[in-house]
Amino acid sequence: MAKIDRVPSQATLAPVFVTISSLSLLFVNEFFGYSKYVKSLTKTVASLGFLYLAQKSYLVDSQQGEFLFIGLILSAVGDVLLLSLRPLCFQVGALFFLLAHISYCKAFIVIGVSLKWFCLSICVIGPAGLIIYWYILPYTCGLMRKLVITYSIAISWMLAFASGSYGYSGKWWLVGAAFLFYVSDLFVARQRFIKRCFLNTLCGLSLYYTAQLMVAISPNVDF
Repeated sequence: MAKIDRVPSQATLAPVFVTISSLSLLFVNEFFGYSKYVKSLTKTVASLGFLYLAQKSYLVDSQQGEFLFIGLILSAVGDVLLLSLRPLCFQVGALFFLLAHISYCKAFIVIGVSLKWFCLSICVIGPAGLIIYWYILPYTCGLMRKLVITYSIAISWMLAFASGSYGYSGKWWLVGAAFLFYVSDLFVARQRFIKRCFLNTLCGLSLYYTAQLMVAISPNVDF
């Protein structure tokens, strides 16, 4: 169960509340189509919320925590860039997320990785990833297609390393966060390349911010 012995509960609840409140306002704005400026503000504040939570949770007090925090920062920058519909901004934003996944991989390696669990997860994630991205690739071309392929490999490896870390440590919190991140990106891809709808935004961002909050507060969780 969760341990809050290093961090007062008020200190962790405040940034969680900020992220959830901002995300709720974002969803209301998206559903009714009020303003793109509201979306920009609320999404940025929501991302600052998980960075604030990481700081209050003393995430950087361990070597793996440092890599996780770098991943959170890179993700927050990617969040801002993905607000734009311009292809260049999306590509640069995806690059920041790719670097975030590499940083998360380093964190899992520092924690320790079970080779057995890593290989088993590759056997599952690999074919699943091929099916998913084979469905997405026809909607992409040129540089965007290469970026999608590279990114899909990076996030698949991130999830595999997370699974390997679970096999080594027996703690599922971070692999749960990695899985939510992975699934959230499916909704992002569907929103960007296939069909824009509110359901993609609702599911994708809910899963994504839950995952990032889980990463941020992970030093205070012992499972």
